Amino acid sequence: MTRRSACLLSAVVVTCAMTVWSASGQTLPREPHTFLSNHIGFTDTELRDVEQGRVITKVLETGVKTEVAVFGVVWINASIEDFVRWQTDIENFEKGDAVMAIQKISNPPKLADFETLTLPEKDLNAIPKCRVGKCDVKIDDEALARLQGGIDWSAPDAHDQANQLIRQMMLEGTERYLENGDHLLGTYRDKKRPLFLDQEFDGLLENSPFLIEYIPEFYRYLDDYPNADLPGADEFLYWSKVQFGLRPTVRMNHVVMYGFGQEERVAVIIGSKMLYASHYFHTALELKALVKDTAKPDTEGFYLMSLNRSRSDGLTGLFGGIVRSKGQSGSEKALAGALESAREVLEGS
Repeated sequence: MTRRSACLLSAVVVTCAMTVWSASGQTLPREPHTFLSNHIGFTDTELRDVEQGRVITKVLETGVKTEVAVFGVVWINASIEDFVRWQTDIENFEKGDAVMAIQKISNPPKLADFETLTLPEKDLNAIPKCRVGKCDVKIDDEALARLQGGIDWSAPDAHDQANQLIRQMMLEGTERYLENGDHLLGTYRDKKRPLFLDQEFDGLLENSPFLIEYIPEFYRYLDDYPNADLPGADEFLYWSKVQFGLRPTVRMNHVVMYGFGQEERVAVIIGSKMLYASHYFHTALELKALVKDTAKPDTEGFYLMSLNRSRSDGLTGLFGGIVRSKGQSGSEKALAGALESAREVLEGS
């Protein structure tokens, strides 16, 4: 098992433990309570609050100054299948005032998937002035050279030309990722030191504190992607342009959903990996676990647990501590809002 495999699905420990203990003939510990207590540090009071329907979130220690990790959980009185259907409809799942544009990628991807993608004017104005090691847009040196050399930036339609080329480059990058996986994600050259995205993602996973292997086929799939199989999984890629911080940010994500159980889909794991962000983020991984309460297995409803890890700019240096504290607070608040929104949508459907 690789280090990425060991860390990837930490949030799923609770559901897998159900199977392990049942097979051994021992009395089952109550889950996800045991997981929340032993691995996330929930107190008895917090566990009771979760049972009573409160949204509970926590900031987790990471050991890396550029990384922020937050965990949250809520009980939702709806079916797991309802949540999966909603997540699959990503355009509605992520809609909101901050989402300026969003599009699910076809299988296989096509140029039309990116026809509404445009970079903000500020980013387009920055590209001709960019240099390796100094750029206001996250970009690798090959893409920068292609944009600077392939566009007549003095032309009246320069921005239209640039957006057309960017759409083509996004399509090509998507195809490379689908064929070759993480190691072709590229290297950001917007700062003094190059940032290797595959290494950043490895490091992000390496810092996940739960190193137990419970669903090896899912570990293997995400670790060896695309050179592994995961029968029964659903997956898709999508891009979005969102208002984040001080400027709109273009992102690309890969979502994998995997349901497992002996006779029916009793639990689902959803992993969403950020492949690209034009600003702020180096990389990010969101893990969702949708699991039943072992104390009331016949009751409709499930616990939605979410673990969000991200690495970002500006969290080190003289003012890094202040920025990091604000980032943690903002991420925790955003996660609490997302969990509450999920409950409202599903229980109201």
